[in-house]
Amino acid sequence: MLAFAIAILRRSGWHWEDRLKLTIIARSRDDFGVVFNSEKLHQTKQSIFKVNISDADLNELTNSRVDKEHLIEFAFNFLLEREPIEEIQASFNIKTITQYFPEFPEQVQAWVDENAE
Repeated sequence: MLAFAIAILRRSGWHWEDRLKLTIIARSRDDFGVVFNSEKLHQTKQSIFKVNISDADLNELTNSRVDKEHLIEFAFNFLLEREPIEEIQASFNIKTITQYFPEFPEQVQAWVDENAE
């Protein structure tokens, strides 16, 4: 099982001393578990999500220039800049984001253009 974790410090809605940790676990080719641990003043909170990304979704959003895990990481950063973690759906397909935030595909392409090798 593939898992990677990164520590993220967020300005939006969080203070610099708050720590967020995002862990992405591949459950199958298209389904990923996402665990978000936040620590604030020595109290830990955990949020769990299920994200679905098909190969067609990945190709449509990124021209397959990044892997699914990195797209999920970008998607959560994108969402957290716009809404609190409690408002993110517990289970969703990556393209669902576009229904709420029509600028998502354009932002993904800009990010891919900046970061893909």
